[in-house]
Amino acid sequence: MSINSAYNIANTGLKSTGKWAELVSNNIANADSDSYGRRTLSKTTTAMGTAVANGVNRAVDQSLTRMYHSELARMTRQDAIADGVSAYTTSLGEVDDPSSPAALLTNFQSNLDLLYNDPSDASVQQAVVQSAGAIATGLNTLSRDLDTSLKEVRNSLLASVDEVNNLLSDVALLNQRLENTLPNSQQRAALEDQMGDKLNQLAEFIDFRTETNGNGSVDVMTTDGYRLVEDDASFDLEYNVGSGVLTAGTVDITPPNGIAEGRLAGQIELVNDVMPQMQLQLDEFARALIQTFEAADASLSAGDTGLFTDEGLAYDPARITGLASRIEINDAVLPEQGGEISRIRDGMNAVAPGPSGSATQIGAFLDGLDAPQTFDGATSLPTNISLSDYASALIADQQNTRATAEKEQEGLAASASSLNSARLNAQGVNIDTELQDLLMIEQAYAANSKVISTLNEMIDSLLAAV
Repeated sequence: MSINSAYNIANTGLKSTGKWAELVSNNIANADSDSYGRRTLSKTTTAMGTAVANGVNRAVDQSLTRMYHSELARMTRQDAIADGVSAYTTSLGEVDDPSSPAALLTNFQSNLDLLYNDPSDASVQQAVVQSAGAIATGLNTLSRDLDTSLKEVRNSLLASVDEVNNLLSDVALLNQRLENTLPNSQQRAALEDQMGDKLNQLAEFIDFRTETNGNGSVDVMTTDGYRLVEDDASFDLEYNVGSGVLTAGTVDITPPNGIAEGRLAGQIELVNDVMPQMQLQLDEFARALIQTFEAADASLSAGDTGLFTDEGLAYDPARITGLASRIEINDAVLPEQGGEISRIRDGMNAVAPGPSGSATQIGAFLDGLDAPQTFDGATSLPTNISLSDYASALIADQQNTRATAEKEQEGLAASASSLNSARLNAQGVNIDTELQDLLMIEQAYAANSKVISTLNEMIDSLLAAV
């Protein structure tokens, strides 16, 4: 080997070592970034035996990344459901909470029992009317709280759609830039980091799958294959509040058909299914109360109002939606509204106080409360049970929605964290490894420098000998 060849090889070694040092320092600087893929130097050997740096390799584990995205989307769906009903279910309480529908109904029945044993006691009559009013007020409050939660979730849903559209647009723009960069270049690796970050963020909102093209661009699709990003084009999502339909371009991808997981899927499930069913359960409870006291009141004619009313009106099947927010006590038993408290004993249409010791009407009210009721099967609750059992089932079912989502979220969070750790171990930066590489870089740099300095000494000796 000539001195010139040795000098060129050592000089090339110094340049490669310099690029290696640059990569290692970049790795260390980005060690805390979840989307950063560890860089390694790609080398090739020339015909002259010289090792030349010819590119940058970015570490990535597609399998672990795909599994992480899937688990993250499942977790955020459950998180969205738990978070969406949290405020309302807190207001609802448990079966034995004093303000729960079940406890309020039990208190009302207890007061009716006391009145049955002493129909003439005005203070007990007053207690019955007050406890009936507490049920109506409690249902009004719960219905309003549920409606408030529904509006908040709907607003969050629309914000999520906007965020997904922004992310899809960002992916399309990155695709355009990736198509114009060289493979195995620092610029390509940096753009792939950005792409990884965008896809990580997208996985919080929807479940999806990807296809990487030969030019480095990434196509994004729903798990059913509907295109969301294709090359440099993205297809915006749109949620129709009236119909509850989510579309991508012109394609219906409403959960669970197009997307099934992610925060967006959880929010749509709440708005389209879970919360409307909760409202129906409350409305059915209010409906059963109104109809029970209409049917049991012997003083009423067809179309007359009983103890419980729909804002002063008798029950109308066409007005079932939102009934829990409108139920109230008949003015006929409210002295402050010109009514007579004794009508709780004699019936809402009693024109004059009846026998003070008569418990017949009170007994009919109690029998109506104890009798099995027929409830709408769309509530997903038992359809032939008493009001008190229905109230307990309502609370248990609605609280179970939150508890189940929270439990699922906790388990999925642990799984997602484990997968993310494995993903980062496979493609992320290990500081110990980078420090070991720095030692090797130092040794390689010193060795190549020593070769050059030795060659210089040899040339100087040769020149001196001439």
